Amino acid sequence: MLNQIILIGRLTKDPERRGQNSEKPVAVIRLAVDRDFKRDGDPDADFFNCSVFGNQAKFVLEYGKKGRLVSLVGRMQQREWTDQQTGEKHTVYEVAGSDIKFLDKKPENVGTPAAQNHAAVPAPNMAPPAPVQPPMNDYPQPIPGAAAQYPTPDFSGVPDSYAWGPGGTPMDNPPF
Repeated sequence: MLNQIILIGRLTKDPERRGQNSEKPVAVIRLAVDRDFKRDGDPDADFFNCSVFGNQAKFVLEYGKKGRLVSLVGRMQQREWTDQQTGEKHTVYEVAGSDIKFLDKKPENVGTPAAQNHAAVPAPNMAPPAPVQPPMNDYPQPIPGAAAQYPTPDFSGVPDSYAWGPGGTPMDNPPF
């Protein structure tokens, strides 16, 4: 059996801490994941409640802020409970995250204050940093050089017939 879900979306609010144990915290987040299609010209999104545990939760609680772009790998789980006042049964589905990564640059107002102070003070005899150009839109910009960590695929051993389908020649009217 397989129960794995991969989500890429934005945090809809700052992460919340759950539980009293500081050694094994639980971070509760809500992700908005855009759909590939639009309804009536407006983008549509799905919203997922997610929980992250342990060191991943510490990471999310420290660096997570509303609007950050994240990738989350986890499993879908179902919880059921009965309301003690009304006796009504409730069911909720959520993602239990096992790996979370931020896909955008860390905002300047996130992280430990000591780290920010060291980064803000220029070293003596050094030129001041170049001014940062504001992004063209509200979306985070790609991190330069991020794609360099992935090798270029080698397709030299793939037969030509795989490129175009049966027969190895392009079709006049492709199905896509």
